[in-house]
Amino acid sequence: MLLLDFLKSFIGERDVALSTLDGFLATPDSNGVNFYLPVQSFKALHEGKGNALQKIQLIALNMLAEQGIAEPTANGFHIGAEDVAGMDLEQAEILRLPRRFPGRFLTSISGRTGNSSFRVGITAEMSEGVAAFNRKGPYLYLTSTECYWLTPAELMGMMAWERHESMAPELRGEAANLRLMAELQTAARSGMRIDLSHFERLDVVVPDKVGVTATRLPDGSLMLCPSLGDGSTPDQLEKRWAQLELNGDGGVMRIDNRVVLLDQARMAGIREVLGNKRIPAERVAEFIASPSAFLDAALVNLDVGFSVRVAGIGKLQHMDFGSLDANKNDWFALDKRPAPPEIISKLIQSPEELQRFEEVLQAAREQGASSLSFAGEVIDIADALHVEQQLNQVRKHLEHSAAVEPGTPDETGFEEPKEKVGVILKDADEINAALLQKANRAASPQAPEWAAYARQPFPHQREGIEWMLKLLRVALQDDHGDLYRLQGSLLADDMGLGKTYMSLVAVGEYLAGQRTADKPQKPILVVAPLSLLENWEDEVGKTFNSIPFRDVVVLQSGRDLGRFRVQGAERESVQLTSLADENGMMDEQSIRYALTVGPEAGVHRLDMDRRLVLTTYQTLRDYQFSLCRIDWGIVIFDEAQNIKNPNALQTRAAKGLKADFKLLATGTPVENSLGDFWCLMDTAQPGLLGSWETYRDTWIKPILVAEEHERDEVRSRLGEQLRKAVGTFMLRRVKEDQLKGLPSKTIRSGVEQVNRGLQHFAPELGTAMRGLQLQTYDEVLNNYRARRASAEDMRGTALAALTQLRSISLHPRLDDEASLYSRDAQHARQLMMESGKLAVMLSQLDEIRGKGEKVILFMMTKRLQRVLKLWLDQIYGLDVAIINGDTKAVATKAEDMTRKKLIAAFEAQPGFNLLIMSPVAAGVGLTVVGANHVVHLERHWNPAKEAQASDRVYRIGQQKDVFIHLPAVTHPQFDSFDVHLDRLLRGKLMLKDAVVTPEAVSESEMIHSMGL
Repeated sequence: MLLLDFLKSFIGERDVALSTLDGFLATPDSNGVNFYLPVQSFKALHEGKGNALQKIQLIALNMLAEQGIAEPTANGFHIGAEDVAGMDLEQAEILRLPRRFPGRFLTSISGRTGNSSFRVGITAEMSEGVAAFNRKGPYLYLTSTECYWLTPAELMGMMAWERHESMAPELRGEAANLRLMAELQTAARSGMRIDLSHFERLDVVVPDKVGVTATRLPDGSLMLCPSLGDGSTPDQLEKRWAQLELNGDGGVMRIDNRVVLLDQARMAGIREVLGNKRIPAERVAEFIASPSAFLDAALVNLDVGFSVRVAGIGKLQHMDFGSLDANKNDWFALDKRPAPPEIISKLIQSPEELQRFEEVLQAAREQGASSLSFAGEVIDIADALHVEQQLNQVRKHLEHSAAVEPGTPDETGFEEPKEKVGVILKDADEINAALLQKANRAASPQAPEWAAYARQPFPHQREGIEWMLKLLRVALQDDHGDLYRLQGSLLADDMGLGKTYMSLVAVGEYLAGQRTADKPQKPILVVAPLSLLENWEDEVGKTFNSIPFRDVVVLQSGRDLGRFRVQGAERESVQLTSLADENGMMDEQSIRYALTVGPEAGVHRLDMDRRLVLTTYQTLRDYQFSLCRIDWGIVIFDEAQNIKNPNALQTRAAKGLKADFKLLATGTPVENSLGDFWCLMDTAQPGLLGSWETYRDTWIKPILVAEEHERDEVRSRLGEQLRKAVGTFMLRRVKEDQLKGLPSKTIRSGVEQVNRGLQHFAPELGTAMRGLQLQTYDEVLNNYRARRASAEDMRGTALAALTQLRSISLHPRLDDEASLYSRDAQHARQLMMESGKLAVMLSQLDEIRGKGEKVILFMMTKRLQRVLKLWLDQIYGLDVAIINGDTKAVATKAEDMTRKKLIAAFEAQPGFNLLIMSPVAAGVGLTVVGANHVVHLERHWNPAKEAQASDRVYRIGQQKDVFIHLPAVTHPQFDSFDVHLDRLLRGKLMLKDAVVTPEAVSESEMIHSMGL
């Protein structure tokens, strides 16, 4: 059913006919698009009136406003052109954007790039011919009514072209002309369909800075040559300096198909090197020891240094972790439903297997069986003719394979792995026993001067600060050139115990100690999820009476990143692998740094003493080379589980950072597997657990090879041994032991438990699918079984089917959002009742409303967030706020609606209230103690994120008993998606508990002692 037809069915023809009530009007301007209603209609919409489309559009626009994308106006919203261009199809459909431009762009290029007469003309090519166009914001107009929605790449290209067109002729020099071609090339590579003629083969480079390379001559002297970081050799550059007007403000230099654009600053650096081109033999040692005595470091990059762990920069090699999970779930009920005969061809790959199958088939037929088991699969053999047809195909395939010579290439070929460039690390292959001895012998530090701090610590925080400072003292005294020096630790305290506060006190004591000892007070780096940057800023003001930092820099887009970016530089994560040598390594002079780091940056350098730099893991990844050059004092990784994957660029960058001390803080050091724990400890203290191969053989393989009934016992034993192996390098305390005043926490699940653990089975939270939900769920299973029998590669099919099962478990019509727009409270309840899970949730909400308590509803799917807000607003007369993964985490303007402000408004309302959150966005750093009920409607694949999200309400300041509700929908015949997911999550939690539960008592022992 079309959206308009659906709306007509319950709004009425008259209202739908009025364009002002059909939806928000959308009018583009030069900067973006205005979405608006007449003033009275907009006011009425905020009072709960208006049609369903307007309501759902308002929800979508408010979500964009929370992200800082949409700017509220008097009667609507304004969204910038770049943001409109980047909207996903789901948002575009709701806001009724025009369709994407279906054509391509043609260019007509006249004149030479060195002349002011150089021009580029662009026209639009459609199926019916070529046409001129006009652009207004993110829209392309071919006529006054024929309008298309531009992609980000198309918008980027159009804006670059328009800027060049608006230039005065005298400004269209070769540099400006080539910059236009470079920008159009970038747009084309990003997806803009544009013909650039012969310029497609031109590589335009804008160097970040000028470096220097030195060649030793036969007489012992050095010949210096400027280095541009573009991959050019000294010989190539030497032949082309004459192309430059060295006395001018800028220049262009061609090297093969590469064009190098140089601005005034880069030209000054080149002149500096060429003016001091030869270093006499007797002064070479002096030059090597102090190059800044010969060259101006403000003009030439002379400072390139990494930590002792960094071997260099080069192509990254993937690290194979193999299988880390011995448990397999039958998500598609394959064991309970025989596969069709088409699967036979996938199971039989040799004549021997064919013979075995025929023997099993003969025996099954003699017994009158309708199915048989072979190679772990149950196969339907009821249709004997169909089975024989499949066997004939297998026989022909085997005969053909035998006739083909061994070693014949596969016709399908293969895909080369994508290469990345990053810091190459020296592996800590050995287990250094001396590390534990050093840590254990550490003397107790001098107590902090608590008068300098605005808050006094709890006893457990005092203990944690002392633990940090003991290890820090040893780290400062150890040889910084030794890979196996003591250099970091893991603070694995449970959530809510004050890891941020303890870390800041340790930093304050570090700076005070360095000042007293007259040693450098190096800059401090905090790497954290985006949602926590604002929290760290707040905590600085709350922790110190007199802030010890020179200043606080938030190295993030929209804040301070622009101040320290090299003008025109790309992110460092897009370095070209072509610049690497045959060993995969890059020359230091080929590295392009994108941040102003080191003495050559002068007062604009990022790495100023006593500076606190707050940044994200994504920024660390994107600017890893610059950040790894800095000599940090202390580096803190908050929510350090973000660097659990050793193959991720951000993890390699974290390990490569140079620091006096690294502190990893996370309440979940084991999220998915024991591999997570090794990676975190290898970052904090290389050498403590040895190489990955050693660790895997010692701690992981015994679990994988153990019998299933012995696996929990093996996990527990190895977990205790692993805790002893890391010793004092990890500190782990749990809330229940440290915060005796907290109320109780009960986890209620709609899935019946075998080993219940801390979850309690609540039958009222579970219900069986029926009606449309059951029918749709079974259709997905049947379709998957049919495709699995014949398709060669099922990875994409399996993921798509799992996604469908998850969606249907939430609501059978969730993919058809328009059909779920309710007209009133009664209709909203009817729509929710189509889903068993939503029905049981609604029953729980009715009960909680009677108690006058507050609830947080966790889910990830934005479509569900929108329709659920619409329904719950109508049913309970609320204005439910949504905080999802896109909600703005860092305020850039005073009026920004940040997460903290939304939570404050939610808690301020007396009595019953609801808040919709994503566990991804709300899983860290937020406190919502005004609520004491949590409903995980859509559970996260990672149990640690789910636990983090739940514990937003179970923290210091909570006054009421806390209830975590896990509603589930089951299948009448076999385990449903919700049942499998619950089993998977509980298995991961058991693995975490085995490693990080304090040694005094394990959770399993505590559960057993309680008789649960």
